[in-house]
Amino acid sequence: MKLTSLQKMIIVAALVVVAAVLVVAFVIMPQFTQLADLQTQKTAAEARASAATSVLENLRAAKGRAAATEAELLQVGTQMPDSPQLPSLIIELQDIANASGVKVTSIAPGQPVLAAGGQYTEVALSTQVTAEWDDLLDYLKRLDHSTRLLRVSNLTVNPPAESSTATGTAASTALSVSMTMKAYVIGNNGVVSSAPTQTAGTP
Repeated sequence: MKLTSLQKMIIVAALVVVAAVLVVAFVIMPQFTQLADLQTQKTAAEARASAATSVLENLRAAKGRAAATEAELLQVGTQMPDSPQLPSLIIELQDIANASGVKVTSIAPGQPVLAAGGQYTEVALSTQVTAEWDDLLDYLKRLDHSTRLLRVSNLTVNPPAESSTATGTAASTALSVSMTMKAYVIGNNGVVSSAPTQTAGTP
């Protein structure tokens, strides 16, 4: 049977359509599926990267907090050591006096006393100094910023001694100051065990 031109055109068109369907089904659709898989993998990779970044930031923050905590512990350990360390404390007090222009006439450490609860020990230091008023104020400010934690619990300021007109000496303007300051030690270190147990108040 001889096909007409129209029939031939229809057959050719049908073949083109079938070929197009086959190309779509076996070539283009797999590509879309592959692209969808790649997109899924990309999304998962981005999620993992975000999680890793979050973990890294948390680790850095924790490291920063650890460094700050260590610095605070070091500062506390310096302010309240685990032993009285009186020689270094007296040297620091003398350095503070020299820096402020105050003359120290005596420093007498007292017996360490266990504070209430036994969390720390107090060491009283009876101190005598002579100083001009401005120098005394500077001395007290420097004590407040010393490396050891100090608290002035008692302060007595006596006026300058009167001048003697008979000898013609000039009047001194230096004040005579008596004070008691307390330094602190962690725990009951420094307390003499053979002495009767004493309890002090809170700092």
